[in-house]
Amino acid sequence: MNKNTTSMLRQSLATLLLCSTALTGTALAGGHGPSYIGSGSALIAEASTADSPNELTDGKSGDVDFPFIRNMKILANVGEVDPVNGLALTGYPDGNAVWLADENTIRVGYQSESYATMSNETYGWEMQNGVKFTGSHIHTIDFDRAEFADFLNNDKTADEMFITSGKIFDTVYNQFGNIVKPKSEGGIWGNQTLADGTVVEFDEKYKLTEGDFFFQSFCGAHLEKANKYGNDIGFADDIWFAAEEWNIQRMFEESGINTHDTLGLASIAVDVKNGVAYTVPAMGQTGYEKILPVNSGHKDYVVAVMAGYNHGVEPAPLKIYIGKKGVDADNNVVDQNGTASERDKFLARNGLLYGKLYGMAVANEDFASLGIEKIDTLENMMDSYLQNPNASNNFSAKFVPTSYQWGGWDTTPAVKDTEMQKWQLAEEQPAGHTYFVGDSKTEHPAVDPDISKFRYFQNMTNKGGLLGVEFTELAAELDAANGELPALISADVSRTLAAIDGALTLETGGKGIKHGGMGDASTWEDGRAQLVAPDGLQWVKTSDADVLILDEDSGNEFGERKMALPINPDTFQLAESGVGYFLAQAGGKQNPRAAAGVSALGGSFSKATSSEFSGSWNVTAMITKKSDGSFYTMEELAGVGEQQINETVSLADSTFFGVVQHKGESGGMVEQVKGDQGGQLFLFNMNLPN
Repeated sequence: MNKNTTSMLRQSLATLLLCSTALTGTALAGGHGPSYIGSGSALIAEASTADSPNELTDGKSGDVDFPFIRNMKILANVGEVDPVNGLALTGYPDGNAVWLADENTIRVGYQSESYATMSNETYGWEMQNGVKFTGSHIHTIDFDRAEFADFLNNDKTADEMFITSGKIFDTVYNQFGNIVKPKSEGGIWGNQTLADGTVVEFDEKYKLTEGDFFFQSFCGAHLEKANKYGNDIGFADDIWFAAEEWNIQRMFEESGINTHDTLGLASIAVDVKNGVAYTVPAMGQTGYEKILPVNSGHKDYVVAVMAGYNHGVEPAPLKIYIGKKGVDADNNVVDQNGTASERDKFLARNGLLYGKLYGMAVANEDFASLGIEKIDTLENMMDSYLQNPNASNNFSAKFVPTSYQWGGWDTTPAVKDTEMQKWQLAEEQPAGHTYFVGDSKTEHPAVDPDISKFRYFQNMTNKGGLLGVEFTELAAELDAANGELPALISADVSRTLAAIDGALTLETGGKGIKHGGMGDASTWEDGRAQLVAPDGLQWVKTSDADVLILDEDSGNEFGERKMALPINPDTFQLAESGVGYFLAQAGGKQNPRAAAGVSALGGSFSKATSSEFSGSWNVTAMITKKSDGSFYTMEELAGVGEQQINETVSLADSTFFGVVQHKGESGGMVEQVKGDQGGQLFLFNMNLPN
């Protein structure tokens, strides 16, 4: 599309938006006209809180002299509109990924963490058959690949490389395995449906007006690319994993419905190629922050970390999913050339019909070395361990399933009848072991990009710790299962960062300054030198470094922190004991820009509140050029190729995508287009010392 055509479309859309505004009598963004995807240049992220008048201008950035970021530029703001199709971007931006739509097009995907009538309803996302979902959306934005590759090296705004936007799927299946239809045609969606198929209505004040149903707070998504760990190892298709997150009991308080009697919260696997979203009951329905696949090392099985919330029932252990590929829920082979449905063919070849959830358990005699004197599954034993400075930093564990396993589409139970309440039961404890239960609020895990390893880090959000988990005999234990699901999986666990003051101090490079003489971001707002509510997490492996990019979600009144933690991949410990690097901060109730009522997306300030960075993605391989000046092809990037190329590039020359959630900019255009909560998408690169 040429720029003259784009300009004409923008003018037409602006007229439509303004006419719509005139009819409703609502002002657009405090007098600002409609903003188009990629047209902004002001950053939400700050290097320090504002301390001069030029950092307090609406529609402009604050202090962006970042200490360890060489460059950061925005790709889009929540509330911006596609000039061609008129669709607005919704928020919060959360789980995200980047991939190639074709040889010349970079596709950015993110999902909005939205809560419908518990927050502000987003406009209805209409599926192919007419059913509409409010709440969370999963957006895609396409950019010209060549211009995207050069974006951090020039002064252009992202609208100059923008092509189009869309949604990642247009067909969705529910927990019964059926395509969701409009409610008027008998459609069913799990978070308001009982196990017998009865749809239950929300309380009057929570009834939806923008859709038939709603996607409840999609959170930390992940795009798992096919054959990521080698030929036939890992998932067979490109899959976008997502999950509804929080128990929504308050939406039923007046009606007397108990959400434990519903089908619960959907775990979703999107067939990216065909734009179809399948609910996967075998992966559980208790609500997850993130579903993150791990290298299984075996052609017949898949493994994924299931980090999340257990439908509010606590305590619970860390969990993984193990599924067998190629079979149905009864372990019978699904013929990919036979008469089975496309639903079952897709789910079967990806190990998503026959599987179990496994919880972390510790040998009873080992609890004492972890500082646990009394073994009690009703107590948050993991939280106590994380906060005990004298406990061992290393222990062995087993991941073991409960007695529950999903039995197929005709047996989908209410969430209370799954594994949810079994972790605490005496009769469910593995022989000689006890589930190592704790607060179920665990946010992002991060898998080792090294395709020869079987391990991941886990943010322990409630108390602020960081654990490393390595599966020590994974391929052998899967092989020994003899075509069944394994009885257990062995692991070694490392406490990388304890949840204690003094565990972590950030190098700030002279930035991270909090206004009013309150110090800098080397420590949290109250001076604690530790992680506080770690959320976003990505493990990056380059030619010269292994780095965790970590984001907090702590309510920090002086601005949430985004940081880089260089690690020693051989030990699961920080490269320099107790030391990380401050990258950026955002928001905060005491933020001077909020006090001045200014925003990055002009006219969108709503209130002073906290923000949250939420995950990062390495885009380096997709924009790296070969010696002849050409990009790597999609075929060259497939399977193990992308990570192999990432590992040929230094950290300083690598490029990353990230998002920031910014509720304080939810007014103006964000409100007008029914975008819910504000935020921003951006590219950045790092410049760490040594």
